[in-house]
Amino acid sequence: MEKHAIGTMQGRLLPMVDGRIQAFPGDGWEREFRLAAEIGFASIELTIEMASYDSHPVCAPAGRRQLSSLVRETGVGLAGLCCDTFMERPLVSAFEETRAEAQQILKALIQNAADAGVPMIEVPMLGENSLKDGPAINAFRRLLDDALGLADTAGIDILLETDLDAEPQAEFLRQHAHPRLGINYDTGNSTYFDYQPHAEIAAYGDQIRNVHIKDCTVRDYSVPLGTGETDFDAVFAGLAATGYSGGFILQAARQDDNLAAARAYHTFTADYVGRYLS
Repeated sequence: MEKHAIGTMQGRLLPMVDGRIQAFPGDGWEREFRLAAEIGFASIELTIEMASYDSHPVCAPAGRRQLSSLVRETGVGLAGLCCDTFMERPLVSAFEETRAEAQQILKALIQNAADAGVPMIEVPMLGENSLKDGPAINAFRRLLDDALGLADTAGIDILLETDLDAEPQAEFLRQHAHPRLGINYDTGNSTYFDYQPHAEIAAYGDQIRNVHIKDCTVRDYSVPLGTGETDFDAVFAGLAATGYSGGFILQAARQDDNLAAARAYHTFTADYVGRYLS
């Protein structure tokens, strides 16, 4: 994948599924690769949730072959796999049965994504899957070590997206330093949680391997790019200072015209890349 490639989250170029902002688009998912190529996206980050776990192409040999064929045909690469499954089956659940099921899902997704040629899986540690309390962190530490061993063997990275502030996040990474572990930084989440991007990126910027582009306010979760309170200048300046070479995945607010919004969001992001990272 080219340096600073701009991609889109799977499903954003197609109609919403059951009113959900983010979900695997289901029948016709293949069409999105051609639409992405037409707009100029370099990649698509796949997304999977429990509703699509049994039907997602990444989970079956035939589907993985189809993904490979689409990548060759369109030139649109696979940026990663966003595992929203763990928003519904928390890895840090208070219930042992749920934790065990989630851990098996994680192991399966690591192997399936690696077999599909996906370079990383993104594990959201937010909401009920948050690492903000001690018992949750302790539960996650044990399974993370096992998952990193599997990821290392499979040749795939695990990127965490968390709701931790700068120093707790940096400390967690120091305690679990591993070449296969990194951070997926979400620009909008930082705003929504009222964190400061310059402090976050200064604390653990060298561990950021993928960036989700989103705009938020401290009250509204996800608004059109450029209309919220996210300080994109601070984000991109911070990334430039760390020598960031990864990509950007558009995860911005939905609008009535998905394709027009995607084109505008691509232009918005490309402008910041050009100003700060060229």
